[in-house]
Amino acid sequence: MPNHGAHQSDILLDAGTNELEVLVFKLSHGLFGVNVAKVREVIRFQTPTASPHMHQSVLGMINIRGSVLPLVDLCGHLALERLGTQEQDLRVIVTEFNGIQGGFVVDGVEQIHRINWNKVKPAPDLQTGCAALDRAAASTCTGVIELNDRLVLMVDFESVCDAILQEDRLHLTEPVDNPHQIDRASRRLVVAEDSPFMRELLLKTFREAGYAQAEAYANGAEAWRALEACANAGQPPHCIVSDIEMPQMDGLHLTKRIREHIAMRDVPVILFSSLISDDNRKKGVQVGATVQVAKPEMRQLIDLVDRAINGTLTQEHAKAA
Repeated sequence: MPNHGAHQSDILLDAGTNELEVLVFKLSHGLFGVNVAKVREVIRFQTPTASPHMHQSVLGMINIRGSVLPLVDLCGHLALERLGTQEQDLRVIVTEFNGIQGGFVVDGVEQIHRINWNKVKPAPDLQTGCAALDRAAASTCTGVIELNDRLVLMVDFESVCDAILQEDRLHLTEPVDNPHQIDRASRRLVVAEDSPFMRELLLKTFREAGYAQAEAYANGAEAWRALEACANAGQPPHCIVSDIEMPQMDGLHLTKRIREHIAMRDVPVILFSSLISDDNRKKGVQVGATVQVAKPEMRQLIDLVDRAINGTLTQEHAKAA
């Protein structure tokens, strides 16, 4: 079985080209996709070992060359109809992002496609053309691609993992301090994030922290249109927080456009993603990102925004993040 995880290091995408590589896989009666940057490898199905207090979507634990990781029943989690695929024909997509590894059982794997993000339709478009798929699957997808007259749904693996692992670091349980004395209510913050779950979480978190003027957009293209209109009117935002992996326009290309606009070339841009690797950090530097962080605790992200706004986000802070 080919190691698809190794493929991502063979063809490095240039910074700001708005491209991605998608691994297409079969699940139930549909085709789905995942960004190759999140995939370590694809292996044959392994019988898992049961573990106490498992989430209902976790079949058990498997050992991959010394690493123990949960095996997720993706079909069951998305509430899709099962095909009855024989175990010997099942495949496991091994992923790694946000420092978390996981295995996802699928009915089969097709191939890797290199496409432009503008070919990925945003999640709202999933309302049409996907009637054959369960509504639960559509709500866990961030975009749809048309490949050779076939629809491929991009799965939001991050929301799946968060639902299963219930990461406490994503949620605030106490008021957020303001040690830098930022007048947060008067500062305009723009967020670009394609995951509905993460977008709402970010918006809620920033507003609870005092950033009353925080606004969020579902992809880089939507964010760019809003940013360009405000900048042209002489009212650029005070800070921009963007995911990297988004339909229509990714965060790297968005950052490149921001830096090319005379009114926004000095606006802080924080790239907030599960795909912060050494290679992606280099790309972020190339397009002019102020700082790049993997999915952090929300308090850390708020602190970075505060520092970016008051001008104390130094290179040391950026490297530490």
